[in-house]
Amino acid sequence: MNINNEDIANQHVNDLRQELERCRLAQQTKATRNEAAGAAAGGAKTAGKWKALLDTIMMMGRRLL
Repeated sequence: MNINNEDIANQHVNDLRQELERCRLAQQTKATRNEAAGAAAGGAKTAGKWKALLDTIMMMGRRLL
């Protein structure tokens, strides 16, 4: 199979678009989670622990992709 520079560039653009979509979804998820955490008046201390854990898991997932 012969791959030229244009094919490589197109694949790179597709990869960047996929990464952009993943980041956008992660930001939407984070914003939704923050709104939900702000609405819950009780358990603010517990929410902080879960937020840190969720952030860690999301960062690990980004590194794997």
